Amino acid sequence: MTNQDVYITANPTPNPNCLKFIVDRTMVEGDPVSYRTIEDAKDSPLAEKLFAIPGVLEIFAFQNFVTITKASDQVWQEFAREIGKTIREHIKTGSITHFRPRPKQGNGQDGAAIEIIERVLDEIRPSVAMDGGNIVLAGYHDGVVQVYMQGSCSGCPSSTLTLKAGIEQRLKQEIPELKEVVAIS
Repeated sequence: MTNQDVYITANPTPNPNCLKFIVDRTMVEGDPVSYRTIEDAKDSPLAEKLFAIPGVLEIFAFQNFVTITKASDQVWQEFAREIGKTIREHIKTGSITHFRPRPKQGNGQDGAAIEIIERVLDEIRPSVAMDGGNIVLAGYHDGVVQVYMQGSCSGCPSSTLTLKAGIEQRLKQEIPELKEVVAIS
């Protein structure tokens, strides 16, 4: 396979404003990346190019896929072609840097509870990633777990079900004093 042969498929997600673009090569090494603004995407070459397309609201990338959240007034058919073309052209430049992770910040919280929460989220992430999304721990305080819903999970109609019936119930099995899990933006 050469840089000239780039295969991309666009798959629907449970969120009607998101499409998951599966690429025939690794787009992100390591942890997933998420960008909500062009400023977030600074120094991430492909993210900057994607944000230059009018109507791109958010970008989430992990392993071999990129999930794009569009403005509600955009129609997918032509918009998706432009996204695929932008991804393909970027790869054809020969660049191996597509996205750069943003620096992580420590939050100084209860280490034992955080380890349990992260372990449970790690169990759930593969299922969520299949739909083009991700769940990231934002914080834990006074029995409340806060998470960021990324990619197709952000604003998805079924994300509340995932949050309450999936994540919250699973975490309550591990941490009985847990009160709730909430999504923050």
